[in-house]
Formats: sequence, C-alpha cells, structure tokens
Amino acid sequence: MLATVNGRLRALFALAALVVALGLLGGAVACDDEADGPRIVLALARGGLGDRAFNDSANAGLLRAKNDLDARVSTVEFKDGEAQVQNLKDAAKGEFDLFIAIGSENAAALKAAAAEHAEKRFAIIDTVVDAPNVTSVTFRELEGDYLVGALAALLSPSGSVGFIGGADVEVIRRIEHGFREGVLAVNPRAKVTVEYVAGKDDFSGFAKPDVAKAKAAALYGVGVEVVYAAAGGSQLGAIEGATEAKKLIITAGNDQRFIAPEVVVTSRIKNMSAVVFTLATETKDGKLAPGMRQLDFRSGAISLAPFDGPLVSAAVLAKFRPMVEDMQAGKITVKPYAP
Repeated sequence: MLATVNGRLRALFALAALVVALGLLGGAVACDDEADGPRIVLALARGGLGDRAFNDSANAGLLRAKNDLDARVSTVEFKDGEAQVQNLKDAAKGEFDLFIAIGSENAAALKAAAAEHAEKRFAIIDTVVDAPNVTSVTFRELEGDYLVGALAALLSPSGSVGFIGGADVEVIRRIEHGFREGVLAVNPRAKVTVEYVAGKDDFSGFAKPDVAKAKAAALYGVGVEVVYAAAGGSQLGAIEGATEAKKLIITAGNDQRFIAPEVVVTSRIKNMSAVVFTLATETKDGKLAPGMRQLDFRSGAISLAPFDGPLVSAAVLAKFRPMVEDMQAGKITVKPYAP
C-alpha cells in the first residue's frame, strides 16, 4: 500500500511538471471567441495548475462558467517578484468582463492593474484590494481551522499536534491561530508545534513540496501525532511525509483524501470553485458589485471533507459531530486573529 501511495504522489508531481514543460501555464490563454457569455480572466497564484489546491479549485469554477454560462475564459500564469505587477498590467490590456486574481501575493499586482483600467471590473479572492472597481472576497476560514484543530486534538492521545504553513503571511498565521484555538478548546494542555516552509512574505513556500515533506518528517520524528498542513502545492510533500511516517495529516484547500486515504483524515475546504462561478454569474447578470464580502462556515464557503472514514473512531465522531453542528448553528465564536 505504501508503494502505491508513493507512486500516486510521484505521478502528481510528474503531471504538474509535464504541464509546465508543455507550456500550458505560460501567460494568458486565448479566450474562446465563439462563446457568447462573459469574458472571464483568472490570474493564478504561485504553483499554477496541478497544485491540487487553490489554483485547481478556482480553475474548476472557471471551467464550470465556461460550460454553464458559455463564458469565454482564460488563465494567466504567475510570475515571481516585481514581474507579476507588469504581468497583470499586460494581461489587463485585453478585452474582458471580469478579471479575477487569487491570493494576497497577487494583491499589489491586481491593484496596479485595476488603477490603470478604472473602467474595467476586477475581483480578488482570499484577500482585500481597496479600489472602486474591485470586488474582494475573503473567508472566515478560522471557523473551519478551529474544527480541524478540535479534531486533531481528539485524534492525538498524547496531545502532540503539528502545523505546517506554506509561508509566514497573515492568511496562514490566521489559519494557524484558528487551528490552535480548536486544539486548546479540546485539550488545554496540548502541545502545538509549528513549522513554516518559507519565511516572512516568501510566497515561494507554497510551491516547495520537498521542504514540506522534510518539515512533516521532522514533526512526526519528535512525537507529533497529527499534522495540519496549510501550504498550497507544498502539501503534496507533507502528505508524502505523513505516508512514509504512517501518521495522520489534515490538509487545507481541496479535498485531498484521495491522494493518500490511509493518512489524510479530512481537508478544510475553501470553496474557491463556487466563488469563481458566483462572480462569473453575477458578471453575466450585471449584478457584480465592488467592495468586500466575507464568506463563512454557515454559508458553505468553508467546509470539511467527509471525516467519518476509517481513520476516525466512533468515539471521536461522537465528540466531534456536535462541535460541527454547533459551528453550523452559529453557537461557537472563534477568537479573532490579532497580528
């Protein structure tokens, strides 16, 4: 079984490398001029397509818009450093009805592009850009992270749990905070050991699976029983580390249980696909408004992948399900993150 899982993981890495090698992520992809729906551009975050996380989830929403709304869609590859600002400025010179960017690492670039094209509509997901022609969509992900923390604590007899963040940026610190709050709510004496793939404002940490694998191995090596990884494409490495250690892991982003069902307990999901599709629908209907909106657990924008598999005992489920129900009912208030 271990060899099979490692084979699946290697296949995922190989697929991502092949996509890049073939140039499928290179720059803006031409829109389908034969479609009649809205023209939607999606600017990807670091890691690109094949990350099995935020980019793939957002792209699924884009493809749904193409199929269901007859949208003309295209994607823009992420570029490092200052090159991303010019990258989005150049992409924004084209014809589109909505230009969507993913993540805080695209915030400065999108703000610059939106300032140069005040007559056009822009949106950004998972961070805020304050501009009159930008719709900003954020998530109260800490509600899902709180539940993940509670589940991790219930699954850890010794009270030793770990967290792997992709980079030391506010959104990941916020996720760490929600996770820690959930852990301590269940076990106030629990120990939370934290590792970051990359340092302050270094978004490259979301595309370093080898480093994440080493971080996971180190955590399990010091007695951590359950790891929560919020690290974008780097999570594939963390999953491999969990597989080799035969220890439990929970991931963030998409449902990743299929990658290694014998170690991935559940995933805290940000429904990026639904957000992209909703933005596209509102654009088609002429109802998209600028400003900020925040989505939460009760709305379904934040959710947990099924957690009632063989890795979670009936006794743990009996304690955890009421917490999920209370969160859905708005009965749990998670302490806000304070930088």
